[in-house]
Amino acid sequence: MLEAAEILAATLTVTGAALLRGQIDGRVAGDSDQRDRAQRGLAALRNGLQRTTFGTWTNWLDQHLGPIADSQPDLIPGLRNALQDDGETPGILTDLRALQNERNRTSHGDKPRSPQESALRMVEFRPQLERALVKAAFLTGAPWLLTISCSYRPRPRAFEVVMQRVTGDHPDFECQSFTWAEPVANDTLYVLSSEGPLALAPLVASLLCDQCKQIEICYPSSVDRRTGPAVFKSFARGHEISAPELGDEIRMLPDCRPDDDSP
Repeated sequence: MLEAAEILAATLTVTGAALLRGQIDGRVAGDSDQRDRAQRGLAALRNGLQRTTFGTWTNWLDQHLGPIADSQPDLIPGLRNALQDDGETPGILTDLRALQNERNRTSHGDKPRSPQESALRMVEFRPQLERALVKAAFLTGAPWLLTISCSYRPRPRAFEVVMQRVTGDHPDFECQSFTWAEPVANDTLYVLSSEGPLALAPLVASLLCDQCKQIEICYPSSVDRRTGPAVFKSFARGHEISAPELGDEIRMLPDCRPDDDSP
């Protein structure tokens, strides 16, 4: 249950980050102030990826993505409503924080000591997860897609793209076809926004897991600030996978820190 809650928080975060990148790149509408704010938000996330935890995702949602969604509700349709307390149920971040606190509790020596205690904690925290999942239903309007092929068709002067819609816990996904004016990279994950496909890479990747011997959809677990590979974690099984090429890609994201190590 707690792993599912953390994955939900990470999914919200990386989806929002892809939309912010689209705004920075000019693919999503926004004025110069909005693009500057998006860049600062993305830089804060980039700098938080040295070692990700449940708190990495909830803190960024609270401090950066939430305020952006509040001022630009059309950027991520549905997010502002999901974050708000509607008077009867708390916003999604409140429930994710409660689940994060329980995750911290279990990680610092207070795990359930018996099946009975575990069952009681499930009864206590299951409503928070269920409410958070209901609040996150807006994500169905921004599906994740994995590119299979992209071919140029001269007559319509467009690209025929075959992609798999990412659903469930393993990459055996339903294929869909699209015709777009611009190409997309093969074997790359995108979020389909109202402005078209926006790359989730390098914050989401399709990688071969040495333990499973299968392709897994993954998110960052740790990234050194200066050099070295990134380590990604599988959404499905939590296995960690080294990704040397993605370390540099993540370090190329906006960074508001100075070059030295001073505060």
